[in-house]
Amino acid sequence: MITTDDTSAELDEVFGDVDIVAGRMPEVPFTQVPNWVLIADGIKPQAQALYAHLAMHVNSQRGDKKVWPTQRVLAARLKLNRVQSLTPYLEQLEELGAIDMQISRYAGKMRQRYKYTVHFLPPEGYAGPVTQAEWYDAYWAREEEEKARKESAAEEQGKSAPPRPAAGSGQTKQPKKPKAAGTGATKPAAAKKPAAARTKPPKSEEEQALDTKATRGAEWWWGERKTKQNPDPKPGRIETLVAEGKMPRYVGNKSSAYHAVRTMIRNALKAGYDAGTIAKALENGGRAFPSQQQFEDACARAAGVPVDRARTGASGRAPSYDDDATWGARKRQKAALPDPHPDQPGDEDEFGLRDLADSA
Repeated sequence: MITTDDTSAELDEVFGDVDIVAGRMPEVPFTQVPNWVLIADGIKPQAQALYAHLAMHVNSQRGDKKVWPTQRVLAARLKLNRVQSLTPYLEQLEELGAIDMQISRYAGKMRQRYKYTVHFLPPEGYAGPVTQAEWYDAYWAREEEEKARKESAAEEQGKSAPPRPAAGSGQTKQPKKPKAAGTGATKPAAAKKPAAARTKPPKSEEEQALDTKATRGAEWWWGERKTKQNPDPKPGRIETLVAEGKMPRYVGNKSSAYHAVRTMIRNALKAGYDAGTIAKALENGGRAFPSQQQFEDACARAAGVPVDRARTGASGRAPSYDDDATWGARKRQKAALPDPHPDQPGDEDEFGLRDLADSA
């Protein structure tokens, strides 16, 4: 192993203690797999490996992207004992938009043949991460959310802990009584605290109000959840924006995105943003599930605060290496979304309930 101390601050900030460099470059045939398939949310590594094997069958000289490997061959490539085990991975790739699958029958409809179309570009309206930069934005947003959750839990636990005796107060630990020799008596095991004593202390009224408003905001954005008590849930604002062509349809894990957006809305309410500003930030952000940084910038712009966030290195200078394929810069223009409420005050009823505007 070769070690070196020549590590730039920029790479150290992004990749931590991992440094990846190119090694021996092959002269034998190899298969290219696009980044958006490797970093897509909601698909398993087996599905990504399956995509690589399908891409390996593409004949570049023929000019199309259709392949015909048998399912028995694909199962053998993935070390699967049953061809039926391929089904969930094929469905994940098809749902992602990475492949199209067509089944045709022959031999008097007694046998069937699978034909796959392998896509190297994401489908139109794809809202998942396409570049490393977008994946890292979402990753650090999740890390910040988890850090905030742990800090909040530790703070709540600290409030419920009994105060320690002050120095010099005279309160000292009582020494243990020595056990009489030869008695064989042992101290009985301490009884475990009941479950009720180990539960977290109840939240304050202010915290409960923030939770309620954040939940209503997330339901306004994503739509109500379908339950036995609510068999016909109300669709969210996203459905309207998608139908109007103002926002691409979200194809990732909706449950995870729902909770993440709920947390961001709660933090924004706690920071002092009103419901109208938060709603405008979500609608004008252009994404169903923005990263934490994108959401913060959108809230600032919706509140009338200009945001100019240029990409710089740790020293304040532009990074010395800025290859598009590595940093994931996307050189495409995005049309600005129109203000959905040009004639209405921003904090009237965007979340569907007027009292959300009184948050903070």
